[in-house]
Amino acid sequence: MESFFNLTDVIPPMSREESLIYFAKLFGNKNPIVVELGSGNGHFLAEYAVLNPDMNFIGTEILLGRARKFYSKVEKRSIKNLVVFRGDMRRFVWDFLYREMVREFIILFPDPWPKKKHHKHRLLTRKFIQMLFICLVHGGKVSLATDYEEYRDFIIEEFTYVKGFKSSSNGKYSEYAENYPVSLYENKLRNEGKRLFFMQYMKT
Repeated sequence: MESFFNLTDVIPPMSREESLIYFAKLFGNKNPIVVELGSGNGHFLAEYAVLNPDMNFIGTEILLGRARKFYSKVEKRSIKNLVVFRGDMRRFVWDFLYREMVREFIILFPDPWPKKKHHKHRLLTRKFIQMLFICLVHGGKVSLATDYEEYRDFIIEEFTYVKGFKSSSNGKYSEYAENYPVSLYENKLRNEGKRLFFMQYMKT
């Protein structure tokens, strides 16, 4: 099984049916799909994939150096249910995924773009959240974490504009997910004394 792809080198599937066939061939099965958007060097997703062999995992990372480090973890540990797509995560969602295909989207500590003039660069806008909603299966989830309070509140507000999502914390936030392995960035933030905010929304 191939495990590393540059988005610019892959012709995306042209329909939902083609996409389902593409990923079934890629993984050699039809197990549920989990997608992490912005995987960094892959420390978290590699661990999560090993802990959940009955699911298929896709990691996305735009920076080539980080994507290569991620891929090296997959190769070194021979993780068969995990692939890496290098390129823009928005393009991956838009070009490769179709309605009701994904069990869970995971977005851990996305760039908060703290300056107001940079808010337009934020990933988790209502339009992008709507894209995620379309791609999720019924009962699928979007799981998020941030250490930036203003971005936390921004995310919560943006989700209120997308009908069909139910917050697991009544529209607020909770402690970090217990069933997730510790990521390097999470560990760094905790060592710095930062408070972490975890949010999860289910497609109802």
